[in-house]
Amino acid sequence: MKKDPLPLIFLLFSLISANLAVNFVSAENTERSSSINLSVNVERKIALVSGGYITINDTLIFLNPGENEFTLTNYMVGVPKNYSEKLIYYRAYDGRSDLSVAVFEDEDFRWLNISFLEPVILSSNETYNFTITLVFSDLIWRKSANLFYAIFPLYPSLTHEASFCNVTLILPSLAKLSENNYPTDVFTNKTSDFRVLYNVTSPLPPYAKSSSWVEFSDTTFKILKFLELRRELSIDCWGNIFATDFYEMETVNIYSIDVVLPPEATDISAYDAYGKYPKGRLDIENANHGTSVKIYLSEKLENSERAKVAVSYMLPPQKYLIMEGWQTFILNINITKPDAWIIYRVIISITLPEGASLILRNNATGLNIETINPFQEKIVFERYNVTKFENLSLSFKYQYVVFWAALRPTLFAAIIIGSILGFLLLTKLTGKAETSLPILISAETLERLVEIYEEKIRIASEIESLEEQSAKGKISRKQYRLAKKIFEEQLSSLQKSFLDLKAKIEAAGGRYADMIRRLEAADAEIEDLKKSILDVEAKYRRGEISAEERRNLLEEYKGRKERAERKREEVLLRFKEEIL
Repeated sequence: MKKDPLPLIFLLFSLISANLAVNFVSAENTERSSSINLSVNVERKIALVSGGYITINDTLIFLNPGENEFTLTNYMVGVPKNYSEKLIYYRAYDGRSDLSVAVFEDEDFRWLNISFLEPVILSSNETYNFTITLVFSDLIWRKSANLFYAIFPLYPSLTHEASFCNVTLILPSLAKLSENNYPTDVFTNKTSDFRVLYNVTSPLPPYAKSSSWVEFSDTTFKILKFLELRRELSIDCWGNIFATDFYEMETVNIYSIDVVLPPEATDISAYDAYGKYPKGRLDIENANHGTSVKIYLSEKLENSERAKVAVSYMLPPQKYLIMEGWQTFILNINITKPDAWIIYRVIISITLPEGASLILRNNATGLNIETINPFQEKIVFERYNVTKFENLSLSFKYQYVVFWAALRPTLFAAIIIGSILGFLLLTKLTGKAETSLPILISAETLERLVEIYEEKIRIASEIESLEEQSAKGKISRKQYRLAKKIFEEQLSSLQKSFLDLKAKIEAAGGRYADMIRRLEAADAEIEDLKKSILDVEAKYRRGEISAEERRNLLEEYKGRKERAERKREEVLLRFKEEIL
């Protein structure tokens, strides 16, 4: 007779469940034992540093109050989820060396699991300590001209209770505040200028998520965020390397910026939207790690909350290009960058000489190959949230026939001769001909084009500002209509002048005509996105979309609009380089 297997299955399941329960209780008891047998004290120092960052140094001190030895192999420190996205750097170390840090997340925290180089064995009343450094961005912002507001995690998040936690908040040296500028139920002041505040908590409960804030005034406090670094490199047929860096920054009280170019950079020039910087505004210093350039910003950018600067230079081929055989080249380049805690977006593009073809590349993520024309390729590398100590380097191998430089003009000459022969043949057949001479574009024409285009952008911005003021009721409808009519007449006149110059430049053909097309494409995209933003707001007012959908759509459209505006400004900077 066949036995029923169900009782055996239930028995096996019960044994497994019991075993899991025993293991779970054992682990829980181990954690409780750890928290009882080990005393943890925390010294937290929070500093608001120039540039707009908050640094936190947590020193954790472990004491074994028991009679038996205690072994410590790792320890976890957490950051609440609402702050974890702002965490841009972390480092753990003790008195001997750096410690390994592994990161994982749950629903409420990002955990930093610090592993010690070797087990820490604590005898009775023996102590051990290590420090973890955290750097946060985007937690300080300007409320008005010289008034700043900061928020921060008040305590570290631990998995066990700490005996006590001492918190010291250190403000900038010239900061001014009073008792109304911080929560007095959280912090105490022991100084005459309120520049150092204190908090003592005992005990510190596990999984702490408390936040705090401070408000201060400071005429010298700086905020500098590098939103984007775009580096464009091009290699010509002789191996010369030409480069232009475009920097987009958010600035408060910034009068100069420091950038780092690759080592041995030469022929260095800097530009902004208002023109080329004189040499007196650049301090250049060469070092092994790179060429440091301090750029003293023009007065027109000093009061701007956003600044865009371009730096052009050349690199020596003998340092960056290695020749293998007679037609294979290797390009090795380290991506130097400003000494900033984070750059939110880095784009590197490398245009190979005409006739070159990529045969080997490194396996960097964010890498794309673009075809410029049938004879030319461009390598594009893109990364987000590049931190201060992150080293980026690119290495590429490409094939290039050295006599291509001579072959290309020969092909070009053959095309011209063929065109002339075809023209003569057509003339012979039709009995008439039209003479066409190449059109040269003067620097004055390009300068006038840039002036007109920038004036168009300025007036368009004035019209937008006017519409906002009218919508908020700050000006009457009559004032709005009159001012808008004046602006539109100016815009119409500028557009006519632009179209005349555009026709002249397009008749000449070449890259200037292509740059005009890129300008107009960017403008068309900007106008489309403006309409999309207005459409989203209208749908939200009619109740057709939710607040979250509105926020997501606006974030997407505004991001695309900013990228299109950057493209437009880069083309204008290119025109200015041609003029100068």
